[in-house]
Amino acid sequence: MKLKGKVALVTGAGSGMGRATAILFAKEGAKVAVNDINLSSAKKTVAKIRKLGGTAIPMQADISDAKEVDALIDRVIRELGGIDILVNNAGISEGGAVLETPVEIWDRVIGTDLRGAFLCCRKAGRWMVDHRAGKIVNISSIAGVRCHPNMSAYATAKAGIIQLTRALALEWGPQNINVNCIIPGGTDTPMIKTHGLVLDKEIGEMIPLGHLGQPEDVANAALFLVSEEARQITGVGLPVDGGELTRG
Repeated sequence: MKLKGKVALVTGAGSGMGRATAILFAKEGAKVAVNDINLSSAKKTVAKIRKLGGTAIPMQADISDAKEVDALIDRVIRELGGIDILVNNAGISEGGAVLETPVEIWDRVIGTDLRGAFLCCRKAGRWMVDHRAGKIVNISSIAGVRCHPNMSAYATAKAGIIQLTRALALEWGPQNINVNCIIPGGTDTPMIKTHGLVLDKEIGEMIPLGHLGQPEDVANAALFLVSEEARQITGVGLPVDGGELTRG
């Protein structure tokens, strides 16, 4: 098992890529704190993990709120014994054209997708720096590299994730902390289904491999980046996009 004896926190793990990542980490021996703003969704992920014989605890928190993040990570450390791995997966996608986007929506997207990752990294990073070890994976998006129309808030937040990753890799490298991010392309998750971001007829045109990614594809990449196999990798953005970014 690649993560035996490790403690991992996965945010937004009630569905999609977060759920797949939490389940895979548990299979690989990690004790997993399953965070979601929706406690019932977190409990469903935990139930799947426990059915497979893994160890997991559901933890509700709004990661855009600094006090809730502090309480969340304090609880992870207290109940599971530390925090060796952090996956910042929680995210939302709202808004439209800039002229039609209410400031409240802008703030909500930036607050969850970018501020939330910053808050979780800052709080978990304190424990990791003190213990001179840790692995962090932030989930960005190809929208943060190649912008799409009417996604200004989401694209800005996801671009910020890439730069946050680089900044933390530079700051925390001397403390033996690896900080990387994954850049998913079109992936078959509830978010993409809800917002219709990729239509079936467009998949072949957009994605050279000809199919949407699955949440497990992102989970597998995350597992690699938090494993000892990636000990010399930090500050990178790893596309998991079926070649989508090759189109410019």
